[in-house]
Formats: sequence, C-alpha cells, structure tokens
Amino acid sequence: MIRDIGIGIVGGGVAGWMAALALVRALPGIRVSLIETEGPDWSLGPFGPAEASLPDFPAWLGDHGVDEGALLRAARGSFSLGTAVSGWAAREADWFLPFGTIGAPLAGIAFHQLAARIRETGRALRLADFSLAAVAAAAGRFARPSPDPRSILSSYGYGLHLDRAGLAAALRAASGLEPAGEFNRAIVDGAVTAVELRDGSRVVADLWLDCSGPAALLASRLDQGWEDWSAWLPCDRVVETWIQMEGVPPPHAHAGAFEAGWQRTVPLVGGQGGALFHAAALLPDQPGAIPLAQGRRAAAWTGNVVALGAAAVLVEPLHGWNLALLANALARLIGLLPAAPGGPEPAEYSRLAAAEADSVRDFAILHYKTNGRTGEAYWDAARAMPVPEALRRKLDLHASRGRVPLEDGELLGADDWIAALDGQGVRPRRYDALADAMAEPRLLDHAERVRTLILDAVRAMPHHGATLRAEGLIA
Repeated sequence: MIRDIGIGIVGGGVAGWMAALALVRALPGIRVSLIETEGPDWSLGPFGPAEASLPDFPAWLGDHGVDEGALLRAARGSFSLGTAVSGWAAREADWFLPFGTIGAPLAGIAFHQLAARIRETGRALRLADFSLAAVAAAAGRFARPSPDPRSILSSYGYGLHLDRAGLAAALRAASGLEPAGEFNRAIVDGAVTAVELRDGSRVVADLWLDCSGPAALLASRLDQGWEDWSAWLPCDRVVETWIQMEGVPPPHAHAGAFEAGWQRTVPLVGGQGGALFHAAALLPDQPGAIPLAQGRRAAAWTGNVVALGAAAVLVEPLHGWNLALLANALARLIGLLPAAPGGPEPAEYSRLAAAEADSVRDFAILHYKTNGRTGEAYWDAARAMPVPEALRRKLDLHASRGRVPLEDGELLGADDWIAALDGQGVRPRRYDALADAMAEPRLLDHAERVRTLILDAVRAMPHHGATLRAEGLIA
C-alpha cells in the first residue's frame, strides 16, 4: 500500500513532533505524516533526559497552542533565568549568563562601557550584579516578567526546564497527528522516493524532514558532507545522566567544567537531567559513553530532504540553544515553502542555517578559548587553539573597544556575548571615550540606582518554590 502525502517526517521525539506541530499550525492545507524511529530520543542530540530552553520558547509554545502550565506539569518542568557557569574562567571561578539585559545605558552609553570606566577607578564590579535575572536566580526567586516596558520587571526573560519525554508527548498531542508507522529503510534513487515501514508498506512525500538525530537516516543518504568542529570543540564523548532529587529545583541550569570536559545539569521537579561531556583520551571507558561528532551538515537542505535538529547540527548545549535552533529552522523552512524543483530555496535555507549554526558554534568555542584553567593539558590546548575568523573578529574588536560585532540572524545577542566575555574575565583594553566625559559622581549614582531597583524588585519576588506551588507543580 502506498500512502500519498505532502510532507514526511522521519523521527519522532522532540524534533519530529515539534516539526509536525509547526507544519500543521502554519500550513493546514498540507498533508503531514510522521514516521517513528527506534531507540532513544536523540533528535536534538544525546544530551540527557531534560531540555533547557532560551526565553523565546515559551512564546513559541503559546503561538502553537501549547498551554505552558499543562506542559510544565506533564514534563516535571521548572523555570529558568539563565545558566550558572563554573570552573571555566578558572577552577574556582563562577559567573552567570542571564536571560535579559544587564544594567541600563546612561546618555546613550552602554552599561558595560560605563562599568569599564568604573573599574578604571579601582572599584570592583560584577556585571551580573546589575542583571535582575542573575540576582533573582542567585536568590532562588522567580516571577514572570512584566509586560510594562517602564518596569524593571520587563528587563528579563525566562526559559523552561522540561523532561524530554513529557515535552515530546505534549507536542504530539498538540499536533493532533498519530504516527504513520515505524521506519524500516529509505528508498533512494537520486532523491528519497519513499520510506518503507516495518509492516512493509511505503510512504511517499514531496518533501522529507529528517528529525532522526545524529543517525540522519535520510540526510546521510544524500550527503554533501559534514563539517567537523572537533578542532575547536574537543569533547568527543557524552554520558547522559539522571539523578533523583527532592526539594525545589533552582531557577537556572548549570555548566561546570572539570579537568577533562564539563557537565551539564538541568533541574526538574523531582530530579535533575544532565550530561557529562568529555574527551575519550582523558576519560576512557566511561560506562554509557556515546560518541559525539560535533559539527553541521554542509547543506541542511539537499534534494527533497531537509535535515533538522541533530541531523543538521550537533553542538554541545552550553546554554540551552537547541530548541531555539530548531524553532528558527522551522520558521525559515515554512517561509520558503512551497519550493519549486530546481529553485533557489534549498540553497538559501542552507546558507541561513549554516550562518546561525556557526554563530552558536563560535559562542561555544568562546568558553574554551578564554578558559583560565592553567596547567591542565586539555584546557591549555583549548586556550592556544586558533579560532574561526568570525570569532576572531569579535574577540579582537572586544579587546580593542569593548564592542561585539554581530552578523544578521545571530541567535545570541550582544548582551549574551558581553556577559560571557566578562564572566570569563576578558576585559577590553579601552572603553567608549564618551564614558570618560561622564562625571564620576553621576556615573556612580546611576550604577547605585540600577542596583537598588534590582534588589528591591528581587526582594518582592516570590521564591521559585512558591511560584511552582502556586502553579501546582510541586506540593
């Protein structure tokens, strides 16, 4: 039996069901079929049983008819204000990458430039102390942001921590689809002409979305090459972890470096999911270690196959960007449909996907290149390595003037880059000359006012546990 459909998706899990939901919501006239694959859900990568999102994901859920509260309850969810980072700038050093702005400009001068001027006077200053998200996370407090742009409570965003299986189930339910069957093999003749199911039937489609994770069951058959990032991202093994825990989860994820790699922790209600990223040469024979080949597909859209999720790009999730990469990929794809045979859409899609993936790669490399773990071969080599040209330009301009040039469509904003560089202890040689024109008392008074507003706002916030209880997420 042949089932004639418009778009076929190979791979369920988070990526497959997120793609299905996006398609049925945006293109109700197109027939969509999803084919499940066997094995664990590595559709966004083998990065542990929990997903962490950036602040755009709650809005994506709302736009696609997924109730946030119901999802949090189904997926043991909690809220996130950013990522706590430890052991990267130095063995005992820690910093925080917040969701939201840091400080406030004065007379058109960016706050980090004002901070550099204050430091020049000999005063110690941490940028995170001027981030409402960072201060609230350190205090274990959380409230949803205010929609009033005049309020300091509008200066931050929030992400979600979600159990992977619960998230996939919620996306599936919202899509209204049922799986067409289970994948057996792809039938390829220049293009993917059909997918054969376990029961022997075949599914045909005009366009295929490969959401099968690193296996790339379709995309690898039409492969135009895989760009290997191991020269910059040296972790080549990952071990997924789960620890049962009671109590209130913190409102942030954690990325902690150690001698041979780093460990990710995503807190959920009742436990924490995570992943241990390491170099096999330094930690051989780790039980459950999964090979990790970080990189991206040279062309994410080849012929009639579009690679999505980990089939398109595999990069360690230092700051929970994989859901955002997928959401952006789906938005780009939908905006380019329908695509005429031989048209420009695949090349344009692949160009945009590569640029965004490379910018995320560079943000991850930044943590390795600027590490301060001296006397450890793994980290000494990472600090000495040459980096991609786009990252080198960012580092050079920041070192010269405290600025970070961004290309169109970058996933991480200037505030994220500034926070990461500052947290890693990277200080520019010079700052904006306009900051020197500011009278020192005015400068210090501005910083004190911002700090006071933040502290007052955080004191008035409920604890994260109180918010979770109010929403029925914990007893």
